[in-house]
Amino acid sequence: MSNWSVYLQTSALGWSAEPAIPRPNQDMDTKIVANMTKIKLADGSNAFIVPEVKRNKEAFTMFFADTSLSFRTQFTNYIINGDVIKILTHSGETFIGVVFDMSRVWFTGLADTYDVQITMEQTE
Repeated sequence: MSNWSVYLQTSALGWSAEPAIPRPNQDMDTKIVANMTKIKLADGSNAFIVPEVKRNKEAFTMFFADTSLSFRTQFTNYIINGDVIKILTHSGETFIGVVFDMSRVWFTGLADTYDVQITMEQTE
């Protein structure tokens, strides 16, 4: 299984490499939503008003099973510091944004096993 590269934004154009992360263990739903508005005209036809910002990328979640302490610390620090990160997938897809939620499940019957769900809001 390929790891995904992670980069931390250090300046407007600068990125520094962070520890790689494993691929998520569940499918990811990513969503792009148009910002246009549809209105009815007097003749009953539709008109579309398209603003300057034409679309938004919605937040998405990633699920990771059996995570390490260093993995959880890495993402906790992104949340605490409000860092902008870039994730480069094994297939070359890029996600740039802010991690704003991390939920973890601690399986107490197992030897300190934690599953983690991370929510990331894309900013670019």
